[in-house]
Amino acid sequence: MAVKELKKLYRFFQQAVRSSFYDLGITAPEITYYIAEVLTEFARTDSLYKIRDAQGEKLTTIVDMLLEASISYREREIKKHIGDYTLFMSGIFREYVERRGFLGFYLEEGRKAYFSVFDFNKSFLFWELAKDFELYSGALDYMRKTFFKGLKGKDPFSDFAYQISKYIH
Repeated sequence: MAVKELKKLYRFFQQAVRSSFYDLGITAPEITYYIAEVLTEFARTDSLYKIRDAQGEKLTTIVDMLLEASISYREREIKKHIGDYTLFMSGIFREYVERRGFLGFYLEEGRKAYFSVFDFNKSFLFWELAKDFELYSGALDYMRKTFFKGLKGKDPFSDFAYQISKYIH
């Protein structure tokens, strides 16, 4: 995606997150900006699986990412990605995650991952994301229901990509 398209997409997500979160009484600007950044990043599917092992293989499961974090010098980076990934998946693709029986696991691991990131640099942002992980995940699910009504098909990922493409052209 070109820089111009990414800026448009970020502005769209920023407005969608802010509007949806405001409806739910969530008004922390630092949180809404960060979540808009996460959504913009993960709109590019290559970002979903950017964490690789020592052999260069993409890590596609939370368990694989957790194992890599436990043996890697990149623990903070991997834990941040786990938090972002689980927030994105449990929020935007909640029904998909629920159907596979992962929702509770994603909520717990996302919360723990953000607490780990907080431990590295004591950033209020990651404390807040960890403390209220389920709230923010649910707020993203609300946003999806408001702005992306057609993500229930066999391939919600393609539906999501198609719908966001309408906002950047």
